[in-house]
Amino acid sequence: MAEVAENLVRQGPPPAQERATWTLHDLAVEIAARFAHIPAMSHEAVRRLFGGRDILYRQAKHWLTSPDPQYALHKRQRDRLLRMARQAPDGAAVWLDESWFVRWPYQFWAWAKRKATLPVPLRWNEDVEKTALFAALDDESQESFLRWADGQPNSERMITYLEALMAHWTQKGKRFIVLFWDRASFHTSHRIRRWIRDYNRRAKEEGCTRLIPFWLPSRSPWLMPLEAVFGAVKHRVLGDCTFDTLAELRLAVERAFCNRVAKAKIRRDCRWAKALTVSEKSMSFL
Repeated sequence: MAEVAENLVRQGPPPAQERATWTLHDLAVEIAARFAHIPAMSHEAVRRLFGGRDILYRQAKHWLTSPDPQYALHKRQRDRLLRMARQAPDGAAVWLDESWFVRWPYQFWAWAKRKATLPVPLRWNEDVEKTALFAALDDESQESFLRWADGQPNSERMITYLEALMAHWTQKGKRFIVLFWDRASFHTSHRIRRWIRDYNRRAKEEGCTRLIPFWLPSRSPWLMPLEAVFGAVKHRVLGDCTFDTLAELRLAVERAFCNRVAKAKIRRDCRWAKALTVSEKSMSFL
C-alpha cells in the first residue's frame, strides 16, 4: 500500500482532476479505490503511510539554470582553466566582479513593533549619487583588490580598473593570470576585447603579467564567488542605513567586504584541513 501511495505522488494526479498536486482527501480516495478490502481511508492514515516512506509535503524551490546552450562545455572549460591556474607556480586564478551602491537604504528586513511602519527616506529632489566598487579576488590567497569609481560600471571605468589590476599583478611577479568574470556588456564589449589584445601585446614586449580572460556561462551567478559576497555586503550595510557622504558609504562597504571574504577563507581552509585529515587517515590503513 505504501508503495502504491508513493507511486501516486510521483506520477501526480490525472488530468481529469485539473490540479498539479494531490490533496490529502484525493489521495485517500484514490488509495482506497485501489484496494477492494478498504472501504475508506482517513487523512491520518495517508500521513502515516507517507511517514513510513519518508515523504513530506514540502514547498518547491526555484532552481536557477543558465540559458547558455553550451553551459556544460563552458563550465568544463572553466574548471580546466581553474585547475591549470591553481597548479601553475607563476600563474593565478582571479575572480572579477563589480557592483554599484547608493547612499540610500535598500530596506531588506529590520526589527520593529507589530504593525509598525518602517520608513525609508527618499530624496526626490536630489540626484542619486551612485558609486561602483570593482573587486578582484585571488582564488588561492583570497586577497582582494578593490577600486571605487563614480557612477555605474561601464567599459571606460572597467579599462581603468584593469590597468591598475594588471600593474598590481606585474608587481607580484606573476607570468599570467586567468581572469574569470561574467558576460556583462562592459566585460564583452569590443572596446574591452580590443584593450585586452593591445595589453597582452604590450605585456609580451615589456615582460608584464599576461591576461587570460574567461567569460563564464551567461546568467550563472553560482559560478562567481563574488556574487555572494556583494549580496551579503548589501544586506549587511545597506539594509536600513542612510549615509551622509559617499566616503562613509565606501568605508562601510569595504569593511563589510573584507570581513565577508576573511570569514569565507576561514571556512574554506577548515574544509581543506578536514579533507586533508581524512585523506591522511585513509592512507594510514594502506
